[in-house]
Amino acid sequence: MNSLKVSDLLNATGGKLMCGSLESRIAGISTDTRSVKHGEIFFALTGENYDGHNFIEQALCNGAAGAVISDSKKIGDLSLNGSGKIALIEVSDTLKALGDLAKYYRKSLQAKFIAVTGSNGKTTTKDMVYHILKDFKNVSRSEKSFNNFIGVPLTIFGADLTHDFCVVEMGTNAPGEIRRLSEITSPNFTILTNISHTHLEGLGSIEGVANAKAEFIENMDEDGTLITNADDAWCSQISSRFNGKVINFGFGENAQIKAAKVKRNKSGFTFTINESFTVNLPVLGKHNIYNSLASIALGNAIGIRMEDMCERFVDFKLPPMRMEKRVCGDIIAINDGYNSSPSSMSAALDEFSQLPAPGRRIFICGDMLELGKDTERLHKEIGKKVASSKVDILWTVGPFSRFVAEGAIDNGMSGENIFSYDTSEETSSLIASQLKSKDTVLIKGSRRMKLECVLRQIENCFSEKKK
Repeated sequence: MNSLKVSDLLNATGGKLMCGSLESRIAGISTDTRSVKHGEIFFALTGENYDGHNFIEQALCNGAAGAVISDSKKIGDLSLNGSGKIALIEVSDTLKALGDLAKYYRKSLQAKFIAVTGSNGKTTTKDMVYHILKDFKNVSRSEKSFNNFIGVPLTIFGADLTHDFCVVEMGTNAPGEIRRLSEITSPNFTILTNISHTHLEGLGSIEGVANAKAEFIENMDEDGTLITNADDAWCSQISSRFNGKVINFGFGENAQIKAAKVKRNKSGFTFTINESFTVNLPVLGKHNIYNSLASIALGNAIGIRMEDMCERFVDFKLPPMRMEKRVCGDIIAINDGYNSSPSSMSAALDEFSQLPAPGRRIFICGDMLELGKDTERLHKEIGKKVASSKVDILWTVGPFSRFVAEGAIDNGMSGENIFSYDTSEETSSLIASQLKSKDTVLIKGSRRMKLECVLRQIENCFSEKKK
C-alpha cells in the first residue's frame, strides 16, 4: 500500500479527528490486532459477536499508528496515550468508512481492476487469472476468498503504484452487496463465472441471484469489458444489459473462447482453445475448464498471446479444499469441502463418477446452507443424482443432508448403503472402523459443516497405517 495522510482518511470518510496530526502518515490498514503492523491504522469494526473497540489498546501496543472508531465512549482515555502522537478518528460506521477509504485509495492507483463474481468458481478463477498474468504484468490479488465488505477493501489496500492490475473477488448473499463492492472497486474488467442456486435464503430465487450479481453493471463504464459464460443462460441475459464490450467463453458454438477435444488424463485434462491451442490443466473437475476459459478470455482481452497463456497452466494448483486430492495410505480422499451449492455438488459428483477407483466410492455429503425454502427440494435432487451416479456408499452429515439420503433411497439406492450422522465430529469418530483398503472418498459440503475434520481423521488413521 502507498502511504496516506490522516487528512486523506478524513477526506475519504468524513470522519472527525479526535487526536493526532493531519500530516501524520499511515503505512497501511488493519482490521485484526493479531496481524497489525507498525504504522498501520486499526479499524474498530463491530458485529453481532465482536467489537473492535475492545482491542484498540492492544492494536496500539502492537504498533498501530492510530484507530478509526465509531463510539468514543468505548475508548476511555486512549486519546491521551503517546502524547497525542496517535491518530484517533471517529466515524459514524467503521465498516462503511473502510469501504469509503478503499474507494478513495483505488482512485489514486494506476492499476486496472479485474473483478471476479458469480455463483461458483470465483476463487479458482481469480487465482488462475493471477497465475496467467504474473509472468507478464505486475499484479496483486485478494488473499484467500476475500470477497466481502472487509475483504475487498483489504485487497485494494494491498495494491500500490507499481501494480498494473489488481484481481478482486466479489461475493454476495443479499441484494445491494455487489453494488457496493463494485462501487468501491470500479472494475475495468468483470468476470461473471456462472449463475446458480446459491444464497437463496437472502436472494430468494435464481432470478434474485442473477439480479444481485448483475449489480456490478452500475459501476462499470462503456470502456469496461465483461467476460462471461456463453453456456449459461442467466449470464447471457445479464450480458445483454451491459453496453460495453463482452467476451464470452464456453463449449458452445457461440463462445468466442471455445474449448473442444477434452481428454481426461491422470492429473486432469487436456483440451483445445479455438481449435488451435492446447491447454494442459493439471486439476480435477471438468468444471474447472470453465474457470480456465474465463482466465484465458481475460488475458486475451488485455493482449497476452494465446499460446503464452495456454502454457502457463501446467503448474497451476487449485486453492485449498477445492477438489484437493490426498493420498492417505491406500485410501484416496478428495477434499472439496470449502463450500457447497447444488451446482457445485452436482459437478463434484460428475467428477467423482469419472475418477478411476480401485475400491468403493464413498461420498461424504454435508449440508448445503442458505437455500431457504428450497432446502428440502434441492437436497433431494442431489440425492437423486447420487442414486444415478457411481457412488457405492453415502454418508450424510447434518440435518439437511438427510434429505439427500431420502432422495437417494426414493430413486433406487439401497438404504443399507446409506448412513446419516448429525455432525462432522460424529462422522470423524467412525471413519477408522468404516473405511476399507482402496476406498476413494469424496468430501463435499458447506464451509460451516467443518468437514475438514473428517479429512484430518482419515489422514491420521490411514496415512500412519502405510508407515
